[in-house]
Amino acid sequence: MRRGGDMTEKEAILNFMMGERMKASLIIGTQLAMVIEGLAEHEQGGASKVFSTFLRSLYRDIGLGHRISPQQEWVQIREALDSGLVMVDSRAAHGAMDSLSRAISYATTISDRAMSFLKEKGLL
Repeated sequence: MRRGGDMTEKEAILNFMMGERMKASLIIGTQLAMVIEGLAEHEQGGASKVFSTFLRSLYRDIGLGHRISPQQEWVQIREALDSGLVMVDSRAAHGAMDSLSRAISYATTISDRAMSFLKEKGLL
């Protein structure tokens, strides 16, 4: 897997963009999990299906980010998302919070590494 020092300026810009995009989506995911927990039980089934669909839509961005610059954190985000989806599909949306939090941390690492690289190059 490539590390921050091995990336080009273009890769760094794309990594920063994709990392921030993933982080924002995952933050929305944690907020949705909290909302689902507050719903009446008869509403949670449908909400969980929508939530699961939302989380599955993130796989495309994970794949794109990994193709742009193969970093271990993209794999770790996918693994965390897999774990979170197991909880959501089991109608335990609150159980996905830990996995989503880990994924946010990995996305932050990608963005931070790219931002540091861009700062070193005088581009930020």
